[in-house]
Amino acid sequence: MQRSLILSLIVLLFTGSTLNGQCQSSHPIEGDKRGQTESPPPVFVSKAGIFRPTLSMQAAFKIAEAFIEHQHIDIAPYWLYRSVYMGLGDEKTPPEKRLYGWHFMWVNEKPALGDDIEIFVDLEGRVSRMPTM
Repeated sequence: MQRSLILSLIVLLFTGSTLNGQCQSSHPIEGDKRGQTESPPPVFVSKAGIFRPTLSMQAAFKIAEAFIEHQHIDIAPYWLYRSVYMGLGDEKTPPEKRLYGWHFMWVNEKPALGDDIEIFVDLEGRVSRMPTM
């Protein structure tokens, strides 16, 4: 009985020390700047490492609605089909150079090619109507 108890304690101590070595973070320590170049932090990364836009979808939607009202766009026969967070740019544009924002798309009840309303609101709150086909 004592032998199995001692053996169990040794196994627990060994696995605990092994796990402590494996759980070390590979991220640099806050004050440690060796070998790093100064670059501004991304504006949309939260503490959990999940990307979070600086402009919420709800705030962007309110801006888009105000733009539609200001431009006198009749959206009565349309319904909101999609709201997507995206970065504008072609395949050659690196991700850090893309224009990020919210893309809203309204589709007509009677579908016709090119009869959609697409509004893009960037993270600065600038809004524009996107061309459709």
